[in-house]
Amino acid sequence: MKEDNDVSRIFVLNPDARLLREAHRAGVQVRSAWADTHDESALRPLLKEAAAAGLFVNPARALRLLADPDAVQRLVRDNRLSPDAGAVSGAPRLTVETLSVHGMHQTVGITARMSYGLLSPAPLTEDTAAEVRAVVTALLDLTGYQYGPAHTGVTLTRQGPVITGCRAGFGDDPVPELLRVAGGFDLAAGAVRVLAGELVEVARPERFAAAAESIRPSGPEQPIPGVRFVPAQGGRRPGHFVVHADSPAAAAQRLTSLGELVAGEAS
Repeated sequence: MKEDNDVSRIFVLNPDARLLREAHRAGVQVRSAWADTHDESALRPLLKEAAAAGLFVNPARALRLLADPDAVQRLVRDNRLSPDAGAVSGAPRLTVETLSVHGMHQTVGITARMSYGLLSPAPLTEDTAAEVRAVVTALLDLTGYQYGPAHTGVTLTRQGPVITGCRAGFGDDPVPELLRVAGGFDLAAGAVRVLAGELVEVARPERFAAAAESIRPSGPEQPIPGVRFVPAQGGRRPGHFVVHADSPAAAAQRLTSLGELVAGEAS
């Protein structure tokens, strides 16, 4: 594996279109390959070849584990990463975005699932946020994940945070847009940097960003300041309206008002 960073070249397995667009925009050359991440024996020669070319790669075992939800849950259970909380139905749910470089895992966003949709950053106390970050990074350490983005589901219970799933890659839209609106952090750009072996800096979000599903891409004829429509990947699911606000309550109110406005237009 290379010692000197070459930010102009990265290796990507089963590339995400969002990452490819950012790499192209940044002038970064992408060496990519497609493979079944459940098949560790098929992954090894691809990764070995990329590493021999001087690119940063993940261990085949790490990719195989993160592709298998049952394997993730076994790691969580066997290593007691989450409390034995029993049923978690109705408990607050979070998604956690991380970027890893040289095996160091940085939490770049925690998003909460609200009654109306999604809110970032999740309205957590410092202690609770620290617990969430700790359990997620502990799991990534156990998998051996070294480079790139990961998306982890966490449910908050009275006994502590419970990991419900983890996979390599970005969270679904509109999560990357929420991170950008709330704190100016570009998840795809950060992923390109860590895949090139560089650390990233993440500023504390200065406002909240919220999203709600909508099947209408346009809204009012006149654009509404601070409102963006994020279409779903492939267009098979509803897209999302994304707004920003100074507080969780204000974000919820903005989305409620927007929903009423769009419903009025439709009628």
